[in-house]
Amino acid sequence: MSLTASLLSAVSSLNAVQAQFQITSGNIANVNTPGYSRKTVALTNQVIDGRSVGVRLGDVSRTVNDALVRELREHISQLGGLRVKQDYMARTQGFFGTLDSNSSIGHRLSELGSAFDALAVTPDSPATRSAAVLEAQRTAGQLNLLSDNLQQMRTEADREIGRRVDRINQVLGDISELNQKIERATVGGETAPDLQDQRDQLIKELAEDIDIQYFERTTGEVVIMTGAGRTLLDNQPVPLAHTPAAQISAATTHQSGLSGVLYGATSLDITDELNEGRLAALLEIRDDTLVDLQAQIDRLGEVLRDQVNALHNDGTAFPPPTSLTGLRSLAATDAPPMTGNFRVSVLDSAGVVVETLDIDLATLAPPNIGQLVTQIDGMTNATASLNASGQLVIAGTGANRIGVNELDSQVTTGSGSSGLGHFLGLNNLLDDGLDYDTYASDRLASASTALGLAGSLSFGIAGATTNVAYGAGDSLNDIATAINGALGGANITASVVREAEGVRLQIIDADGDNFFLSDSGPLTLQSNLRAGLPGTAGRLTLRPDIQANPDLLARGELSDAAGLAVGDIGLSAGTGDIADALGSLFTSDVAFAAAGGLSAGQQTLEAYGASIVAGSAALTNAAQSDLNLGEGFQLALESQAASLSQVNLDEELANIVVLQNTYAASARITTVVSELLDTLLDAVR
Repeated sequence: MSLTASLLSAVSSLNAVQAQFQITSGNIANVNTPGYSRKTVALTNQVIDGRSVGVRLGDVSRTVNDALVRELREHISQLGGLRVKQDYMARTQGFFGTLDSNSSIGHRLSELGSAFDALAVTPDSPATRSAAVLEAQRTAGQLNLLSDNLQQMRTEADREIGRRVDRINQVLGDISELNQKIERATVGGETAPDLQDQRDQLIKELAEDIDIQYFERTTGEVVIMTGAGRTLLDNQPVPLAHTPAAQISAATTHQSGLSGVLYGATSLDITDELNEGRLAALLEIRDDTLVDLQAQIDRLGEVLRDQVNALHNDGTAFPPPTSLTGLRSLAATDAPPMTGNFRVSVLDSAGVVVETLDIDLATLAPPNIGQLVTQIDGMTNATASLNASGQLVIAGTGANRIGVNELDSQVTTGSGSSGLGHFLGLNNLLDDGLDYDTYASDRLASASTALGLAGSLSFGIAGATTNVAYGAGDSLNDIATAINGALGGANITASVVREAEGVRLQIIDADGDNFFLSDSGPLTLQSNLRAGLPGTAGRLTLRPDIQANPDLLARGELSDAAGLAVGDIGLSAGTGDIADALGSLFTSDVAFAAAGGLSAGQQTLEAYGASIVAGSAALTNAAQSDLNLGEGFQLALESQAASLSQVNLDEELANIVVLQNTYAASARITTVVSELLDTLLDAVR
């Protein structure tokens, strides 16, 4: 080898060592930088005319296992969702309590039952009356609180969805900018490993929020798609959108007041396509998990309301009240399907009968609320009217008092059936503030599948009847369309509303006018189509006048004796019959329809409350268990990836020693060759 070739080899070695020093120092400087991967430079033998003349520097590259990184990102999406679920479920369990907690709804129902038992033993005690009213108020308040907390958490999840969508759009924009820089470097024959590290960090962050798939072009650009295959980033980002709701109630669901995740310029709703990541978990929490829990406490609230009110309307306070005011807003022309007999008695303060009227509801002509009011108002010692709110008011004249007995009266609308007093809300203990202008079914599996049911829905509106037939081949969508076609002129609208993993039928009068449903077929019963909307647990309140005056709590029952006459004892002090029945209610099995994942069956109110708490606890424990497993697996993957890509300080320091020796040797060769060249030149001279 010539001296010149030797000098070239030594100089190339010095240049290579200098470049390696720079890369190694960069590795050491970034040993704690998140997302930084160890950099190396490829060295190749430099050959000229078939002879080695030193070393050639190759491209700087990252030490990364792409397959392992891809697997880690997929797991990051799963783990991001698990962390969201665990956080929300832990908070949910915090206010639902535990089975042995005194703050749980099951315990509160037990306390209410005990209060009614105590009232049955000493019905004349003001203290036991006040205690029973207080426990009823606390029970309603706890259901309100549970509902409020669930809806607040749904609101938080909805707003966080908006923030996650905004961040996804920002990250996609940042990745797009890095794509362009990396492409320019690649086209110029260079590499951009540090830019690739930055892009990897952003892709990792993106994967936490949304499940993605991706590939890299030969130009260095990364193309990113959703897990379902929709392009999020190619040459330009495709933006996502979400508009958080101003307010969320139990009746607010996805596509019915709540925005989904919208894709691109066409605003295509891709909510159902998202399976992993924080975004999918937030949507599941908002639209499924918390909706199911709301459905469960609503079912508890509905059964509690109906069972308690049915018994309380059988009873009367003692002394009897001077007037009774219904809680339902009605019009004189309203004509609900009424059958059976209903008794109104005028009593003195001792419960002695002053006057009695038994009304055969089937003989009312016309068969409407106005005629019912007219008949009661025709009594000598009582008046009846609809007040400004449309509520029926029955009052005794002078010092007289009022008592009612539902006898065998029945009013049926939709799947609900009750005595007339209960229907009117004359002596309801619990109220949810709704009238008969809105109906909703339980959750059904599908909107488009044929129900296999046949019959005819009859809508009673201001005394007129409109029939809507349905056949075995009709789906819920078909029935809603038929209702809208028949009743659009009355401003009654039917819609199929999405709820969690199913749908429900909802029928609303936009004017707030009452209408009454009857059905020749099984639709209303099988779907539990009844007056009201989701959110009963959040609206349930204790009747205001009883809350203000516990003496109005029903404890006895107006006599149902045939021919109850003037001077008869219509109501006695200290009977406690209704209080006893109310106490027994809490130890007896009652029917619960399926709701929010809890199956239908017979159980006590307290047991059903305990089932809700147990179900919430099971979800919380499952979320924590899944998170623990996920985090353990992630640590294993990260450790495996780090063993290859992370900077090892000991290795880098050892490499510096090697480079120092190499540099010294190359420098020595340069010095020796220089001296030999000088000697050669001196000889030539």
